[in-house]
Amino acid sequence: MSVSIDPTRLRLTNQDGTQGVLLGAHCKGCGTYVFGGAVFCQACSSMDLEPVELSSKGTLYSFTVVRVPPSGWPGPVPYILGQVELPEGPQVLAEVVDCAVDSIEEKLKIGMAVELVLQVVNPEDGDAAKSVYKWRPA
Repeated sequence: MSVSIDPTRLRLTNQDGTQGVLLGAHCKGCGTYVFGGAVFCQACSSMDLEPVELSSKGTLYSFTVVRVPPSGWPGPVPYILGQVELPEGPQVLAEVVDCAVDSIEEKLKIGMAVELVLQVVNPEDGDAAKSVYKWRPA
């Protein structure tokens, strides 16, 4: 069993933590969507927000290769960090998987379709396994 890395951004839909949906908010005032929880709209400052599920597919907006990871990074290094634009508008930053760094130029193109994938990470400190959202070429 796994828990969400961030329940305000990812809701798991099965017990093993391999399926889930990204969460966000929709402003009833101006129609803007945001990724994750929000107290007010980032576009118009309205507090009239409703929770929504966001798309599991998006478009690769930008990416970079991370060679020096943040402290506590549990995955392999180097890795690809991608900024993905969802159809609703918000952008989500996460690791791009199923694409080796040495074949990045053949596999990744700005504007290509990507899809959400969840991976279960077992922390070294003995805490519960965490499900983490990532992207992969669609």
